[in-house]
Amino acid sequence: MLNKLLKIRYIFIVAVVFTLLNSLFFLVGGVLESLKGYQLFLQHGMNKEYRPGAYLLEGLDLFLVSMVFLIFALGILSIFIDYHKADENRPSWLKIDNFQGLKILLWETVLVTLVVFAFTNIITSKEGLQWSTLILPGVILILTLSLFLMKRSEKH
Repeated sequence: MLNKLLKIRYIFIVAVVFTLLNSLFFLVGGVLESLKGYQLFLQHGMNKEYRPGAYLLEGLDLFLVSMVFLIFALGILSIFIDYHKADENRPSWLKIDNFQGLKILLWETVLVTLVVFAFTNIITSKEGLQWSTLILPGVILILTLSLFLMKRSEKH
């Protein structure tokens, strides 16, 4: 009975494939945004009217989202498909043994992505800074404190 249930886990290959495709989609989007930023820079320099740096920051956002999808795909693969295989080629920070490890790795990756996204929003804001600009940094603070408290409780 247990062996039959364990064979069902291969259904998660569908999730891995589509999550990898999502990662590639955002990777290509990041490349296109970066290329547009380089093109504007070569044509107009660092002219504030064209803002080539904003496109580079948008590209960075997309690269980080791509990395979140990639880590999630590798995590699903590690937990459901390759859980019994030891892979010495995989970097130590990508060795995911359980949901707890995947959750923490994704949490940290999402936090980095949110920090860069918030920075991009502040830099590229055409309306100037407003009180609503503080919402995302507030969310980042709450998520960071939650992660800190969770890791601290694990140590004890």
